[in-house]
Amino acid sequence: MVIFRADVSPRSGLRSLRRCAYLAALLKKNNGTLLCCREDKKAAKFLSERNLPFRFVKDPSTLDLAGAKALIFDLDDFSPADTALLEKARQVGIKTMQILAAGSSGRPVDIQVCPFCGPGQAATPATGHLAGAASALLHHKFRHFNTAKRKFRKNIKNIFINLGDLLPYRDLRAIVDTLHRLRFKMKIMPGLNLKKADKRNLMKIYPGIHFCGKSESPARAYFEADLALVPAEEEILEAAAVGTPALYFCQDLSQEVLAAAWAERQAGLKFGKLEDLAIDSFRDTIAPLTPERREQMGAAGRNLVDGLGVQRFFEVLKDNGIIK
Repeated sequence: MVIFRADVSPRSGLRSLRRCAYLAALLKKNNGTLLCCREDKKAAKFLSERNLPFRFVKDPSTLDLAGAKALIFDLDDFSPADTALLEKARQVGIKTMQILAAGSSGRPVDIQVCPFCGPGQAATPATGHLAGAASALLHHKFRHFNTAKRKFRKNIKNIFINLGDLLPYRDLRAIVDTLHRLRFKMKIMPGLNLKKADKRNLMKIYPGIHFCGKSESPARAYFEADLALVPAEEEILEAAAVGTPALYFCQDLSQEVLAAAWAERQAGLKFGKLEDLAIDSFRDTIAPLTPERREQMGAAGRNLVDGLGVQRFFEVLKDNGIIK
């Protein structure tokens, strides 16, 4: 059995839980899986809509590890109880793994998956660790669009907005209003804070905007867009995988560092804070993005992120005797 330990995060929302649920769904046919998280209303709603074994735990250190072959952590921050759970697994010989988000610190586990630990393209042979952008654990549709032929129109017309689960409605409306005034067409990945009434209001006020469905992978929405607006987090990897140039929004120092690194790799542009988005600043930022420049940025992103991270992840699990 493979046990996943993830939580709803005040920093990234459902991202870790969503990723672990996707991996567990792929594994459950031939391998037992269990998703463990602290009780939370948003987590309960998310997990109840999926046919996956899960368990809410008040104290992770008390989790029964009987029958487990691997314990996979996907947490922004480790609590003392999670540290105790890690040590408990190590003492009984269970393989431990950690999926590191941007800005997260590594723990003494057997295997780490770190998409932001440099530009490496595969596992490090000596350790089995997965490092570099090619280890990004993305939905399988991203790999299909990674090699799909695409055209870059003369002027930017379609914009995909994916600014994370925790973007407040007021901030989203301000962004949509600015882009609507500039006559862009928009598709939006709704976050946890966006209610159905909020969607209806936005579609009524700004005709022509669209939202991704609940079960829809954002891969196609990225691919069909001329430009993506993303936070300087793991959404950077999603835009790069399908070859869509992106503007990186930064709300803190760690995001600024990450945005600068990826802008240097020519996959996107660092913009600044959300509150800095205005008609003039946005128009000036995208002015240099000619079709040729966007094509170059798209190619750079695709070369960095090929969408095959999940396959590499499963190969590591097989090599360590964790899955069949």
